[in-house]
Amino acid sequence: MMKKLWNILPMVVIVGTLSVSCSLEEEPVGFLSTENFYENEGDARSAIAYAYAALPEIEYYSRHFYLVTTVPTEEFTIKSDAGASQHDLDQLRPLPNNRELTDVFRYAYIGINRTNVVIDEVPQIEMDEALRNQIVGEGHFLRGLHYFNLVRLFGDVPVHTSAVRDVESTSRELTSQEQVYELIIEDLQQAVEMMDQQPRYGRANQVAAWSLLSKVYLHLASAGATGVDGYEFVANPDEYYELAADYAGYVVHDQNVFHLEQDLREIYSVYNTDGPERIFYITTHRTGEHEGNYNKLPLLVHPYIDGAEITLTDGVSFPSGWDHARIELPFYYSYDADDRRRTELIVDTVIVDDEVMTFSGGDLIAPFTRKFVDPEQQGEQTSTDIPVLRYSDILLTYAEAVGPTSAGYQAVNEIRERAGLPELTPGLSVDEFRDAVLRERSWELAFEGQRLFDLRRTNKMEEILEGEYGKTIHNNAYYYEIPQIERDVNEFIN
Repeated sequence: MMKKLWNILPMVVIVGTLSVSCSLEEEPVGFLSTENFYENEGDARSAIAYAYAALPEIEYYSRHFYLVTTVPTEEFTIKSDAGASQHDLDQLRPLPNNRELTDVFRYAYIGINRTNVVIDEVPQIEMDEALRNQIVGEGHFLRGLHYFNLVRLFGDVPVHTSAVRDVESTSRELTSQEQVYELIIEDLQQAVEMMDQQPRYGRANQVAAWSLLSKVYLHLASAGATGVDGYEFVANPDEYYELAADYAGYVVHDQNVFHLEQDLREIYSVYNTDGPERIFYITTHRTGEHEGNYNKLPLLVHPYIDGAEITLTDGVSFPSGWDHARIELPFYYSYDADDRRRTELIVDTVIVDDEVMTFSGGDLIAPFTRKFVDPEQQGEQTSTDIPVLRYSDILLTYAEAVGPTSAGYQAVNEIRERAGLPELTPGLSVDEFRDAVLRERSWELAFEGQRLFDLRRTNKMEEILEGEYGKTIHNNAYYYEIPQIERDVNEFIN
């Protein structure tokens, strides 16, 4: 039965994103079948593992989600011979048939369908109660994460709260953002109640649920406060700022598992799998059988130097990459020259065949991030994990939520002190302080898929991307269009 469950993915039909080879007049294949499967603890463990397995696929976090959340911002530009759909993202004019957006939309719903099965089926299994609660709680966390991604990317989206098991159940009308957020919050509150705080590599726990809830509430607060279209239902942004502060405060004050890592490079080390900042990372391993088990994301951001071995100044070596996503120089220069996040996490000098190559000297075309380096990379296969929730992210969430109080200044200054920077200017107004925290987030969380959402929720896409960085926004800056394939097969969406 396990083989039957794991072989679903290539043929699964979810929320109208039908395979082009599947006719509605034929007997549908690929739907989840749970008959005689969910009977014991092993089945429950397999089900949650299958739910997590959607995250690192190429079409989701390990490539396409990364591209759609970083390339449209000031962080990256795309190499000239990349596909047209990626250049459209770079130029903020993606079409409804954009490949990367279509894949992200589809895989979020694949993930939702798998988590719905966990939430539907695992509670019925006779097994250790604490373990059962933990697994179901993780299911709620993952479903909340998927819907949070979808609502931030697309706005109103279809909602499924039970597994899609037949073709008649695939199409669903759009649900308002307000209702989607209600589901996300309900899921994450359930996760908080059901999960413990024990760290498990690549898995969520109660601290991860607190963290994600704080980010959800901050998104609502800032979008409501700044008048982002679609967030008119946020009648009292201050209420949401308080909730964001409460849940981020639990992470900052009410647990002792996670804290700041003082060695910046250790945050991203493939050997530091239990590092103190890793609240929730998506995990891979270089020995996996296919991409998704291992990770090729580093090749996107590392330079191509004639296919040679690249050695960093601290002796770390790895193969040449694809030079696919290149750091935009105005963003590189936005860092203070002494900021350790620039000097230690952005590379401007390498050694190739005993020859020193520098960006300043022109041998290295552009600086690149070293947040995704695997010294034991095997061919194109790496074990670099993908950060989703990091302690410093939540510390800055707390600072933004509480505003220019002593607690807010202390939080942001912890980040600045680690970066080797002076304390933030005292006496700022609420708006000035929150703008300063937003800038700090741009440097602290660079190249981690956070910037697009930060600019959208603060209504600053035009101000920052056009006003400061000279980009031109051609389409709706705050929401991508629902993919065309979904519109074609979902009778409820025009």
